[in-house]
Amino acid sequence: MVLFAAALAWRIYQVQRAPTVPNWAVTACVAGFALAFLLQQQVISDDIDAVFGLGAARVLNNALLACAVCALVVFFLGSALGPRRYRRVAVELVPLAAAIALMVVAMALTPPELRGLALGPSTIHDSGVAVFYLGAGLYLIYGLIACAAWIVRYLRVADRDLRIGLRMSAVGLACAAAGSIFRALYIVVAWAFGPVVKVLLLLGVPFVIIGGMLFLLGVTYPGVRARFSALRRRRQHRREHQALGPLWTVLVQAFPSIVLRTPPRRRAERLSPRSVHRVYYRRVIEIRDGLVQLSPYLDAGFGDVVATDPGAAADALKAALARHAAGEKSDGHAKQVLPAPADDIESDVRPLLALSAAMES
Repeated sequence: MVLFAAALAWRIYQVQRAPTVPNWAVTACVAGFALAFLLQQQVISDDIDAVFGLGAARVLNNALLACAVCALVVFFLGSALGPRRYRRVAVELVPLAAAIALMVVAMALTPPELRGLALGPSTIHDSGVAVFYLGAGLYLIYGLIACAAWIVRYLRVADRDLRIGLRMSAVGLACAAAGSIFRALYIVVAWAFGPVVKVLLLLGVPFVIIGGMLFLLGVTYPGVRARFSALRRRRQHRREHQALGPLWTVLVQAFPSIVLRTPPRRRAERLSPRSVHRVYYRRVIEIRDGLVQLSPYLDAGFGDVVATDPGAAADALKAALARHAAGEKSDGHAKQVLPAPADDIESDVRPLLALSAAMES
């Protein structure tokens, strides 16, 4: 239940950030599995049976499982079929409705003393019980296999982190489908031919449990991995923001106008994790602005010196700052103050970090 709750909380957070049809579908899937798991608890199922009649909890439990699997199918359809997905989604609702209707009718035809009882040797030979569990199981088999097939098709174009999560989900769905197949075979053999092969039912339980856990881990893995990456990036930006302090300080003292004006923010915005990135990028921009304003006092090859000898660049920077503070005239030409532009800002910051460290020492 802890795993279900964590997965559901994460999916609700994702829906709040991006309320798209695929996000809603995955959230509905996890919610369906979580509610179905709750309904399997004796204290809850007894209360539902007391209110709605014997067997109601069992019908609701299997209906929620079917809806969860259908929501997962809808997720893949919505992600893959584009404008045609709505018609296909409507088609997918037909077998779902048929399976739920079959479960309701089968439970109604089951003798009252057998309603709500678990599948086992004492109940399997009743036609109502057999049809109920067989109908529910066949729909689960269909939906789980269909979702696993969609995942395998999507693996070829997914990135690394998502591919790992999809593989875990595919294995989990395949395990759950295998468990449902074992249970369906148990029902068919016992109901149609008479012998009760208990090993088929016993094999189905661990497959379903392991499959459900692997599926939930696969669904949450990309998001958890992304959160860890974001946390690691925030720590890096916080360290680099502090490391750029010496260089930023001397440039602000020389050119106070480079400090960017920002509107006042609420306390929640200031304490937000994203504020770390905001102040980091702001410091980088201010440092580069300060270097550009100081560049007329620097030699033309200062950018190359920064890349090859940060200590010498720091000495040249201090001399340029002293000339600026003394009011000496410059050549009036802006120069390249950093090495050739990099592909990303993180690479562009590395020479600034080296220069700031040299300024401090």
